[in-house]
Amino acid sequence: MNIETIKDIINLIKSEDNYSRDVLDGEEPQFSDKRYSSFPLSKNNVREFSIRDQSKRVTYIDGGNIELLSSPSIYLGLVRIYFNIFQNNKIIAPKYLPQKFEFYVFGKAIGKGKDINFYFKLFPFSKDYGVDIEEADKTINSHDPTISNRNFRAELGSVCGIARRFLEWKISELIIQKELEKGDIVVRDGSLQTAITGEHNYSKKAYEAATEKEVTFCGVAKRSRLYTSKGRSLPYAIKLLGNKMCPKKLWYYYPIAEINHPDHNAEMYFVKFHPSSRYTFRFEIEKNKAKALGREGVEEILGTIASNSVDLRFPGYPYGLVDADYIARIRGDEKETHKALFLSLCDDEEMLKFIDENISVEDAHDVLDSLQWM
Repeated sequence: MNIETIKDIINLIKSEDNYSRDVLDGEEPQFSDKRYSSFPLSKNNVREFSIRDQSKRVTYIDGGNIELLSSPSIYLGLVRIYFNIFQNNKIIAPKYLPQKFEFYVFGKAIGKGKDINFYFKLFPFSKDYGVDIEEADKTINSHDPTISNRNFRAELGSVCGIARRFLEWKISELIIQKELEKGDIVVRDGSLQTAITGEHNYSKKAYEAATEKEVTFCGVAKRSRLYTSKGRSLPYAIKLLGNKMCPKKLWYYYPIAEINHPDHNAEMYFVKFHPSSRYTFRFEIEKNKAKALGREGVEEILGTIASNSVDLRFPGYPYGLVDADYIARIRGDEKETHKALFLSLCDDEEMLKFIDENISVEDAHDVLDSLQWM
């Protein structure tokens, strides 16, 4: 181990402007997209708020997906969407919907001239879900820029992530229509920005359902890779500023940028939901609703979510999202169970041979990984 080299790296970090514990002169959020107009970082944008009414119902929703079988030409995956409803910091049972929606996702590659399209189909665990994706959205070009990496086509397995994203919006719409009333809140895991071709159509319908029922649609992002104009982490710079202005208090930072992007219909905030939290989370509210709520209404929403963010294992993060993540996450043992079930029911030897030969195209890396432990 080269001690001197490590010390040199540490000294280099200390010499950088990024190491500063204060907002730098002229520092502002950095967006490469011109449809985001940023505001300079300022202590005047830090605002204190308090825990509010806990009687409002808050729904938290998250999704998980995992690969079961994969090859360049065929794919089988599993998607799970889960939601809960909290009132007075207690989970209450939904009246009309199941809390878990589970689907197998079958995908295949289809030749189209000199190009390749990906097609997928959903197989719900229950016919009673009444949830599906528009047929036109089940086909996507393998070079679609929203899933591919420039000159390299996407992998077929990307269809499972696409299905999950569409289903999260679709099921959010259904929850609003069936379970929620005026004044209730929906909080999804992640920002409100859509990224996949066709995804905007599903978010739009979810927002329309929220507007009709007078429900507030929000998102909390665990990760944020936004930067400042000085090359620093934006959440880090805002956290320094907020903690300096409101030490050991609940606070939020706003405004960050004026967003005029058709795929990002939101007002963006950074929020500290617990006075002892180490974390400041990117938080978003559907744009039209945020404008209608005004400052007092937004602070009431933040205070309601803060009342659910007091779990000592992760103070400052809504427990509803902790629960949603835990149930929605699909674990390795579940994967092996579903995979084994599928193969055990496949009683055609030629088909089993076809699947095995296709999978072997991709599983050589897994074989090498297993050799590391022999």
